[in-house]
Amino acid sequence: MARVTRIALDLTLEACKTVKPAIGTAWQYAKTEMVPPLTVNFFHGPVGRDIENAVSKAGDTGIALIQKQIRQIELEEARQIKLREAEAKAVAAKIKAEAKRKAEEAKRMEDEKFAKEAKAKQQAEAGKKAQATQKVTADAAKKSKTETSSQKVVPKKKAAKRKAPKKNRRGEKKGSSPKSKN
Repeated sequence: MARVTRIALDLTLEACKTVKPAIGTAWQYAKTEMVPPLTVNFFHGPVGRDIENAVSKAGDTGIALIQKQIRQIELEEARQIKLREAEAKAVAAKIKAEAKRKAEEAKRMEDEKFAKEAKAKQQAEAGKKAQATQKVTADAAKKSKTETSSQKVVPKKKAAKRKAPKKNRRGEKKGSSPKSKN
């Protein structure tokens, strides 16, 4: 719709700009040739000039209004273009953020998968080690039972505790005992 309006206004503007000089020339011819002889002074005098100025001013105002409408249409189109560009940038930013979020999610899932695999491997290795140590301890226990049955076990005696010496007052004090006052 705006495109059709713009084309119509352009055509009207060009027509007005083309017709204005032609009307001026026709008026000059008409006021010289077609005016009755007794009214020549009226059209060539100040009243005639006022009429010419009013018509010229009306024509200029019409042309200015048409140009103003065309400028408004151009500004609206420019605003619409900027708005569409801003929307496109926002959509692109949203898509980029979504892709980044999905990539981070995929990376996190992959890291979790690797962590689970590593944990499973560690548990498997720990299980193997535990089985190996159980076998070793079981073998060692069997050997020790066979060896202990042939040997007599002698319990060890506990070392006797030594009593701490009694503390007396002299041991704590330094110097000599107090002298009597006699």
